[in-house]
Amino acid sequence: MRCPFCKRDMYEYVDVGVGMVPVAVNCCELGIALHRGAKVAKQILRFRQSHSPRKKARAQRLIEKHGYHD
Repeated sequence: MRCPFCKRDMYEYVDVGVGMVPVAVNCCELGIALHRGAKVAKQILRFRQSHSPRKKARAQRLIEKHGYHD
């Protein structure tokens, strides 16, 4: 699964003998917040995916307001 914010794989995988298993979330702050179900992270994602420049600017203001780093 790819993080919608940093575009990296969200998990760190470990070989347990049978195959690779995700053991930890290894992602940006917004990706971790989204994984935990944070309402603000979901709202930022929705604004970022919009085509409206106003909503994209609103997403950036929310990122700055809540102290997330991309």
